[in-house]
This record gives sequence, C-alpha cells and structure tokens, in this order.
Amino acid sequence: MAIRPGKTRVGGPARVVWRRLAPWPVVAVVGAVASLLVDALICLCLPMIGWLGATDLPLSDPVGLAVGLLLLAHGAPLTIEGVVISVVPLGLTLVMVAVGLGVTRVGLRHGFAASPGASTRRVAGVAATVAVAYAAVIAVVTVLVEPESIVRAVIGGLVVGLIVGWSAAAPLFGWRIQWPDGAPAWVRALPRAMGAALGVLAAVAALVLCIALVASRARIGSLQDGLDAGTLGGVLLAIMQAMWLPNFLLWCASWLVGAGFAVGIGTVVSPVAVEAGILPSLPVFGTVPPDGAPSPFTLIWLAAPVAAGVAGAWVALRAQVTSAKVTGEPMRADIGALIGGATGILAGLLITGLAGLSIGDFGSVRMVGLGPRLGPMVLLATTLFGFAGLLAGLMLAWRAGGAEAFPQPPSGAPGGHERIG
Repeated sequence: MAIRPGKTRVGGPARVVWRRLAPWPVVAVVGAVASLLVDALICLCLPMIGWLGATDLPLSDPVGLAVGLLLLAHGAPLTIEGVVISVVPLGLTLVMVAVGLGVTRVGLRHGFAASPGASTRRVAGVAATVAVAYAAVIAVVTVLVEPESIVRAVIGGLVVGLIVGWSAAAPLFGWRIQWPDGAPAWVRALPRAMGAALGVLAAVAALVLCIALVASRARIGSLQDGLDAGTLGGVLLAIMQAMWLPNFLLWCASWLVGAGFAVGIGTVVSPVAVEAGILPSLPVFGTVPPDGAPSPFTLIWLAAPVAAGVAGAWVALRAQVTSAKVTGEPMRADIGALIGGATGILAGLLITGLAGLSIGDFGSVRMVGLGPRLGPMVLLATTLFGFAGLLAGLMLAWRAGGAEAFPQPPSGAPGGHERIG
C-alpha cells in the first residue's frame, strides 16, 4: 500500500496515521478550545429550540442559559430565576467528555510526525496540557458570567480536561498500565474486577429506575400536565431530565445498597423508610414512592450489591487462580477470602465516590443536598460488597485448591499429627 509523503502509518489495533502540522502543545491547546466550542453549541441547542416557541424574549436569554449549562456541567452552579441548581448533569458532562475525546484525538494525530512512544511521562504531559488549556477557557468564561463560582469551575475544568487528555492520548500512544514485576495477578485484574462489580450494580440500578418509571407513569403524567409545557416543551423537558440520567442511576445504586438518597433537608428514600415531603415539580420525581414504610419484599433488592461483590471477587480470583496454576503454587482458601474481601471493599469505596459526584442542590431553602446519603452508603456498600466478596473468594479458592486450600500444620507442630511407630 502506498503511503503519501509526510505521513507515518503505525501498525496496531488502531493503525494510527501521524501527520505533523504543528507542535503538539499547540495542537493540544487548539483541541481543548475547539472541543469547548462544540460543547457550547450543544448547550445552545436546547435553549434555542425553546426560544423559537417564545421569540418575544431577548436572544440573550437562551445564550445565557447555554453558557450556564456549560458551566454547570463542569461543577459551577446555575441560577434560573432565583433558583440555584448545583446538581451536575453528569449525562451532559459525559457528552462533553466524548466530544473532547474525539476532537483531541484527531488533533494529537497532527501534532507528531511519528508515534511519540507510550511512556507514562509523555501521556501525562499531554493530558496536563489539555487540562490546563481546558480549565483556562472555563475560567475565562466563568469570570465573565459567574465570577463567584470560579473555584468550582476551574476544578471541574481541570478534572474534565484531564480525563479528556488522558483518554485521548493513552490509547493513541499505545500506553498500558505498567505493573511492578512482583504485583500479584489479582492486583493486575483489579480494573476488570471493579468494572464487573460496578457493571452488575449499574445494570440492576437501571432496572430499578425503569420499574419506577413504569409503575409511577400516572404521577409522572400528572406532573407533566401540571407544567403545561405543550408538545415542544414536553420534548425539551424530557431531554433536559435525561441530562441527569447518570445521577438518577447513582441515586438508585445508593438505594440498592440500603443507604437511600435525600430529596431535600431531613428527607430519606430507602428500602426501609420513605420521608420525602414536598418534591420538585419535575416529572421524574414522580417516581419517588409515598411516605411510609415500603413493603418488606423491597429488601430483596439488597441482593444486588451482594451479586456485584461476588462478580468483582470472581474476576480477581480467576486471575489469581490462573496465575497459581502456572507457577504451581497452591491456592489457599484464606488467601482467596482476603482477596475477595479486599476487592469488594474497594468496589464499595469506588461506587460511593462516584455517587458523591451526583449530589447537589435544587434550590436554596429546602431542596438542598439532593442525592445519595454518603455516610450510610460508605458503610453499607463496603460491608455488603466486602462480605460478599470474602465469601465468594473463600468458596472459589476452596474449589480451585481442593485439599491444598486448607493446608495442614507440619508434623510435630501444635495442632499437627505426630507419626507413631
């Protein structure tokens, strides 16, 4: 195959074509700015569609709302007619990450004449450059429209920019995690184990949310009719609520582990108690059950974090068992239990950390602190995940190790058998 001059084709999974048009720092900065411009256009779409139904309003209103949405997706609060919204729409944030990933990846291919190598230092340098440029643009916009939110906006911009930069550069350069030579197999398998555990919990959380939406369709429809938004307004409202879909899934995950979530000060929605009180008038909040004690059968859902802990432990133990077979080492049951328990605890801490990203306010008086109850969640998640992982690790190691899973003490040792004869 003929290759045009000025291009270098590198074999591999992606078969990257490199063509240097500018130094990579310039390309990284331009990519960050370009991705934010695309993000701003995405944020402008919804307000402009709404403005078409009320053209008597000044054009500055939808533009201002679009800028507010852009900053809200990076952690800066949005104020609409005196109502302060600080619940970050994680769905919109993920869209921006996807846009930035695509734009930055294309740009980086034109910042090097050939593959720059897969060193961690190189990837970190590119990611840091993208993050700084990304945060700088966000900071400038924030100073112009919401200067009091500059700290949250800059932190959010750095985090999103770092994710974008690393996610674009790492696979493009062929970077992989470099584990130390002595790292156990189960440690190397931790990323896959975390994915398995969180994947199981996320799937069940999505099922819970779907069941709640179907079961509460009458209340949701009543709230929708009460807003009198019309057909176009109803579509915009549905799209707007979809921007918070990952938040709702994390709230459901907190509900599944038994901690529940809050919908305002002094409220709780959990499998054992519901004290919601007055709710926001958004249709999605029609899924919140009425106050009181739920059915005892609701506790069956606590099996979800147990299954998630077992899934994570299974992935970690499978890697360790395979390694033990290769090296000829016995797979002890106590070691398997420790590996499974540690994996489960890490998964519980990870899901709690992710749930913390979905917390925020939907007002300034009562609708404060909406989202998972992190205190109970960190205790319940680590306990359920960890205990399930411990039992799963014990059983899996016992099955894999057979008689060697429970080694006997040597002859003559306390508790051992001394040979007679």
